[in-house]
Amino acid sequence: MNTHWLEVPQQQRVDVVGTLTAETKEFWLGLHGYGQLVQFFSRHFLDLANLHRAFIFPQGPHKFYLEGVHGRVGASWMTKEDRLVDIQNQWAYLDQVLRWATAEAPNARIHFLGFSQGVATGMRYLGHGTYTPTSFLAWAGSWPPDLQPQSVEVLKYLRFKGWFGSDDAFIGVEKQSQIITHYREELGLELDWDRYEGGHTFDKVILAEAITQLEQ
Repeated sequence: MNTHWLEVPQQQRVDVVGTLTAETKEFWLGLHGYGQLVQFFSRHFLDLANLHRAFIFPQGPHKFYLEGVHGRVGASWMTKEDRLVDIQNQWAYLDQVLRWATAEAPNARIHFLGFSQGVATGMRYLGHGTYTPTSFLAWAGSWPPDLQPQSVEVLKYLRFKGWFGSDDAFIGVEKQSQIITHYREELGLELDWDRYEGGHTFDKVILAEAITQLEQ
């Protein structure tokens, strides 16, 4: 059997909270977690958009039923199957989204915000895509252990803030410590991070404060 990879045009969903115009000063590329859809994920940011700030939510290209073969649907960015191809497709996809967004809001600075699986998706893009964000907010997500040198170099000067939950069922405190140690000892990165009281979800107050701080 021979395997071939073909490039095909596709339509992918991108939701926007706020408006992208010449008046927009900051826009955030929000990358959702595993099993989420953008129409629900974006609700966390409805109160945070204003005249000068907008949020852009591309949806992961893989959609599936969350339980069985019917009912609620979720989306993801990738699985372990053909993961390297999926990662390259992510870079091309995010490039296209950012190309569109910067044309709509030519005077805005770009920021990345990742939640759960979206954290690794965004961090892997750094240094490989056309665009480099001003800052990166990594929320309740595992930082990829296999980060490539191009991404490591970008993280050395990028404004970065990581937040972990004190009671996260997916990334416990021990796992969090392993991630931070790996980045410090293996990659030479001492990234700024903190911990909130709670599980695998957003803390609305801290989220708003973190976004404002990273824009300053």
